[in-house]
Amino acid sequence: MNDDGIKKLFEMVDVLDVTDLRILVKHLWKQREFFKKILDIIRDSVVVVDGSGKIFYCNAPARGLLGMEKMKRSDVLWKYIPEFIVFSDFDAAAVNVENSFFSQEIKVSYPQKMILDVTATVMPDDYRDDDQRMFLLRVIDITDEKMTSEKALNDEKISSVVLLASGVAHEIGNPLNAIGLRLQLIQRQLTLIKDCDDRMKLETSIGVCLGEISRLDGIVKNFLHAIRPQKPKMDDISLASVLNDTLALMEAEFKSLNVNVANNVGQLPMVRGDFSQLKQVFFNVLKNSCEAISSGGTIVIDGTVNDNDVILTFTDNGVGISCEVLDKIFQPYFSTKKEGNGLGMMIIERILRDHGATIGVSSTENVGTKISVNFPRKDKCMPLLDSSGDEKLIESRVLRLLKTKK
Repeated sequence: MNDDGIKKLFEMVDVLDVTDLRILVKHLWKQREFFKKILDIIRDSVVVVDGSGKIFYCNAPARGLLGMEKMKRSDVLWKYIPEFIVFSDFDAAAVNVENSFFSQEIKVSYPQKMILDVTATVMPDDYRDDDQRMFLLRVIDITDEKMTSEKALNDEKISSVVLLASGVAHEIGNPLNAIGLRLQLIQRQLTLIKDCDDRMKLETSIGVCLGEISRLDGIVKNFLHAIRPQKPKMDDISLASVLNDTLALMEAEFKSLNVNVANNVGQLPMVRGDFSQLKQVFFNVLKNSCEAISSGGTIVIDGTVNDNDVILTFTDNGVGISCEVLDKIFQPYFSTKKEGNGLGMMIIERILRDHGATIGVSSTENVGTKISVNFPRKDKCMPLLDSSGDEKLIESRVLRLLKTKK
């Protein structure tokens, strides 16, 4: 039966006999199952909701992607995934027009951390439910795409830095080697000088020069070692232990600068990481804080835990960072320090990215800066949606998001 035949049957529905009605219902049921099967086969995730977030339909890919197997028809979408509450404004006049749509990227933490591209399309008036306009959400997981493009961009930046640094190191290294060889030759000729005092003075001066050349050579090698991407040697480690080692290493520097450090980090869950690389991260973060605060300033270090992450925060009461500068701090060669090379924050971000960790920076000029480092937990905990305690947790997150929107 074609669509014209169905349309005619609908127009005559009041006078159809039982047999014709059965044929019509059977055909409609087949069509329903046919289109449902198509929607389940396609890769895109599709969810239909009303303006209040009540779920009317979701296909198989959506149930798998969003962890919606336990959801029921008429459940509220953002009760389960609070980040979707940004779409609670669909029925605003700007989008409340048939066939209009808007798109937005959102980051969700359940059922796992993902970046989703969500397009909301306004359904025709014929599909209203209780005078509520309906919306179709097309959801695409773009996490890998985003991570790949971001990694490629960062790798390109790092490669350009390494290439330039290697050239500079080569140009510096060759003259240093030549100077060192010449000094060694002069040192051998000192035996020809008969005056003992003159010979000792020259030997001392040459020794100092050779020592400085060796130090410069070490600086160049360490510089190259720091910026070259190295695969971390992952192991089960305690962030508290890494932090304590770093603080012990910097203790003399804190005292000389009269900086007070309040370490409030207690026992934390284990994470996977490279001890020495993370020690370098903490060293650079604390070094930046020391340079930002005046004598008598304070650095406060806190540790917190949630279902997915172990979080360390470093808060100082230094000069702070302006909004214009904050957007550039991870760019190579960008520095606000007179003698800075602009590579420290780039190296920090690269190491953390290799660990699956993230860094966030918030700052207010003349108030201070807060740096948050989020590490994925080794024993990651996932919320159970059918638990009353977890539902309360989800509801509290929704309320918090609503307050933020206001």
